[in-house]
Amino acid sequence: MAMGTPLAAHHGDAAYSDKPNEMKGCVVTEFDWMNPHSLIKFDYKTAAGEVEHWTMEIGSPPSMTLLGWSRTTLRAGDVITAYVYQAKSGVKVGRTNKVILADGTVLADRDDSTPSRYGAEPPK
Repeated sequence: MAMGTPLAAHHGDAAYSDKPNEMKGCVVTEFDWMNPHSLIKFDYKTAAGEVEHWTMEIGSPPSMTLLGWSRTTLRAGDVITAYVYQAKSGVKVGRTNKVILADGTVLADRDDSTPSRYGAEPPK
């Protein structure tokens, strides 16, 4: 009889770029506060004037609450600057590095005292 060992595993970040894209003037279309990861959906207008529809993943509500996020942090129509580690496939999805709100508030996806999964601190 074969016996397996339980593993505590979670998906990694290998599918994402190791450098975040800075995207200014993003307009939030939806903010889904849910487990296991919350989602920020927004529209971004490129330098060529094309509108791209993006989805960024952030942590779970309990972990994000510890970092200052709440279910009311973002609402449709809010304008943000998004720093996102884009999927290497080129699809307009990614992992959040940080978000800067219109009032200048910076909300990160992790505590700055925690080493980055990419070895560099988020841009200030």
